Amino acid sequence: MAMTQFQALKEILRLALPILVGNLSYALLGISDTVMAGMAGTADLAGVAVGGSFFFPAAMFMNGLMSTLQPQISRHRGANAFHKIPGTHLTAVIVTVGFSLLLMALLLFLALCVLKLDSDARMDETARIYVLAVALAMPCSALYFACRAYCEAMGHTRATLYFGFVALFYNIPLNYIFIFGKLGAPALGGAGCGVATLISITLSLITFILYIRAVPLLYENSLRFVKSLPTLRELKDFTLTALPLGISASVECSCFTVIAVLLSPLGPLAVSSHSVAMSITSFIFNLPLSLGIATSIAVGYNIGKNALPALRDTIRAAYKLAFLGAFINILILLTLRHTLCSLYTDDAAVAAFAAALLIYSALNQISENTQTVQAFILRGFKDSATIFKSTLLSFYLIALPLGFTLCYGYLGTAFTGPAGFWAGIFAGLSFAALYYRRRVLHHYRALKAQIANTATGA
Repeated sequence: MAMTQFQALKEILRLALPILVGNLSYALLGISDTVMAGMAGTADLAGVAVGGSFFFPAAMFMNGLMSTLQPQISRHRGANAFHKIPGTHLTAVIVTVGFSLLLMALLLFLALCVLKLDSDARMDETARIYVLAVALAMPCSALYFACRAYCEAMGHTRATLYFGFVALFYNIPLNYIFIFGKLGAPALGGAGCGVATLISITLSLITFILYIRAVPLLYENSLRFVKSLPTLRELKDFTLTALPLGISASVECSCFTVIAVLLSPLGPLAVSSHSVAMSITSFIFNLPLSLGIATSIAVGYNIGKNALPALRDTIRAAYKLAFLGAFINILILLTLRHTLCSLYTDDAAVAAFAAALLIYSALNQISENTQTVQAFILRGFKDSATIFKSTLLSFYLIALPLGFTLCYGYLGTAFTGPAGFWAGIFAGLSFAALYYRRRVLHHYRALKAQIANTATGA
């Protein structure tokens, strides 16, 4: 490996490792909610699961919107245009907070007027209170994502690590207080997870703001030094770039909820086993996700500098890390699958079935890791339209239809049951990896031609 490419690999890892640890901490938040809600009872656990099916796509939507910010700010850094950073950040904040208010209104409407679960009164109450609480957390969540994306784009990815642990520090004791009614708080059962989420996000946001104020580089380029409000054109341009990414993140998240619903006729064993396997797969997905975020920052920086050789080395290093990440995840899934599944359930049948499904998950890792990193490379090129198209095609026109027909034996009996959906996901992810590869090459060659033309005065 050439020294410059080795340096690019080191830079991606320097950015990615703190993001990875922070992301794993955030993932543990969801696991802690599940475990502690389960301690309050089965109906409480089910209510939190129902409420989460509304909250997580909304949160992923806002996180997707804000993923536009990292490569844009890193471009400004690469071009040494630091004066543009506060305005770009403010534009992202205004757009994301605006959408968060719409999501808050939608969730409040769902909780108050739509969410009626006739099967169990306790589950219904838990779900409604949970959704009401997390709805009120939407604006703070938007600002929290804005602070996180800003710090990462400025190269301070350790902030993600610090505040992942801070969020855990807040959330777990708050869960305990509001689930079980400690320190004078009402005993809300599983619904207490929603109240804990609202408070912990608010506290985490305040702590994040104080951190930005304390770090000179972050403070000197922060919103405090915005010289003018963004124009309508700037707001529109950011929205047109960010909205496809927000929708893509939400669509991808909701796809797995849809799969659980489509599996429901097969009974609780199939649904539970699939849910366990998907939860483990989602947890290890934090590795390619973190590599992808770091790659988008490095790609944006090199594009801002017009540093084509460094950009080429960064992309090549990102591919190598994607394959390395796939190998690590495959090793984890194949060697620890029985142990991991047993952590989720005491039901031997569910654990065995889920462990078998993790073999399919292992087969998906190369395409999963590759397409994830490539999607973030495209973020660096500001190509959100390709990500949006690919997400719709991969999940809703390939993975779901193919998975359904395989699951219920319409295309033979080789992949009947939950395995059919995992085979469908494999097809969708493989399509995305090939499609993204073509678009990455297109953008690199276009930028190369543009730089060459500028150099010759053409």
